[in-house]
Amino acid sequence: MNNQSKYISGFAAIVFGAAVLLPLVSLVFGSLFVEGGLMITNFTEIFQQRTVLLSILNSVIISILASFVSVAIGCCFALLFTKTDLPFRKVLFFLLLLPLLLPPYIVTVAWTDVWLFLGISKNLVYGLPAVVFILSTIYVPLAAFIISGSLKNISASIEEAGLMMTDYKTLFFKIILPLLRPALFSSFILVFILSVSEFAVPAYLSVNVFTTEIFTQFTAFYDYSSAISYALILTAICLLLILPENHYLSKAPFVSFGKKSFRQLTVSLKNKNFWLIIGFAYIVFVVFLPITMLVSQWLIGDSISFVDIVELLFPALKDSLLLSVVGSLLVTLLGFAFALMSVKYKTKAIDSILLFVFAIPAIVTGIALVKFYNSPMLNFVYGTSLIILIAFVARFLFVSQKIIAGGLMQVPDSFREAAIIMGAPPFYTFRKITFPLLADALFTSFFIILIFCVAELTTVIMVYPPGTSFLPVRIFTLMANAPQSTVSGMCLVALLSTLSLITIMMGGRKLLINQQWKRTQ
Repeated sequence: MNNQSKYISGFAAIVFGAAVLLPLVSLVFGSLFVEGGLMITNFTEIFQQRTVLLSILNSVIISILASFVSVAIGCCFALLFTKTDLPFRKVLFFLLLLPLLLPPYIVTVAWTDVWLFLGISKNLVYGLPAVVFILSTIYVPLAAFIISGSLKNISASIEEAGLMMTDYKTLFFKIILPLLRPALFSSFILVFILSVSEFAVPAYLSVNVFTTEIFTQFTAFYDYSSAISYALILTAICLLLILPENHYLSKAPFVSFGKKSFRQLTVSLKNKNFWLIIGFAYIVFVVFLPITMLVSQWLIGDSISFVDIVELLFPALKDSLLLSVVGSLLVTLLGFAFALMSVKYKTKAIDSILLFVFAIPAIVTGIALVKFYNSPMLNFVYGTSLIILIAFVARFLFVSQKIIAGGLMQVPDSFREAAIIMGAPPFYTFRKITFPLLADALFTSFFIILIFCVAELTTVIMVYPPGTSFLPVRIFTLMANAPQSTVSGMCLVALLSTLSLITIMMGGRKLLINQQWKRTQ
């Protein structure tokens, strides 16, 4: 690689270290070491409080159950939509992914509408099982997405050799399942991290989990010492979980790009109609039923009109979209720089560092940023939208780097080397060779990070400055006192804006890919 790319990667590393790593390290050492000594009083007091212990237990139970359910169901759908000849499997797979692309608070409100309409007891609606169910419906697509990428990397020759000696059921348990083990572990741990960091779902359903306990201590009681101690314990739980599987997580691909150099075996289903009905029924139940109920609850309620809701939320929608676009662009650029360091320069520590930062719960990241930047010297960050952009980088840089690194590994060095031998300048080589081959990965990173930024609540609600309005925060703060029909209407506006954004981005991707390989006559 040329010196320009080295400078870009080095500059990105310095920016990330100063803006993200330094606040996180400062939070740890500032809370552990006080006046030159080790301070453990706050940590020992935590385990003497029954409410706090119950919140920790709830968080762990919810995260483990949601992870198991998500991986089990996600693996089944990944097999069904990736390895079989099921009709309409690509359409069904896209519809399956929709809950992952929607903000969790919208999914929560929608399912609450369904359960209250059906007359289910409020003790069940506002309880731990409901949180597990909602988080599972959200993260089943994530597990299916990751496992599907791993399935696409299994060569047909391996399966055909096994089928010469045994049936496909035995082949699956003896060969395919062991090959899927890294993806299964990665899916489980990623879902666990996301579930234990989730704030909106348990908060709306009034379930006491560790994130809500930290948020209460930090924002309601202003007990910063206890909040930081709680935050470090939550961080330790997540980091201890990923340490054994650090290798799998840092290596497992999220997205498969381009054509494979090997064939993939497609399994012929005996009863296609049965499996088609199963897949369609799940999607109707999980995707369309709550959205339909969300619309009906708004229509039958005595709430303000749809136009009034749009006018109420428009400033927040505008700011949210602008910050999300800028944030996703910034994260993608940094993701490209770190992908260069990981793939081309073989800097393996980068993968682990980004993974550890990603594993830190969102509410802990928010506390670290507030504690570090809340000073007169750094008010230009703390008092502006810049702190939200830093929060986006801390939360999603790992995802962007993984996506772009996956695309970068499929760009042969021989293409670039041939252009350099012919005298092409480095920037020309990047513009004409590397960028076109990497465009799909860059666009996918921008698209996924944009959706995540638009839906992000936990970190933003901790750091957003006065005068800045963010849609998820605006809706969440209005939920407490607004009628149920008004809440449904606000979530409907957010839902339509998210779906519109997804449609525009998918159309842009199709146009990009079509133009990318168009040959001039």
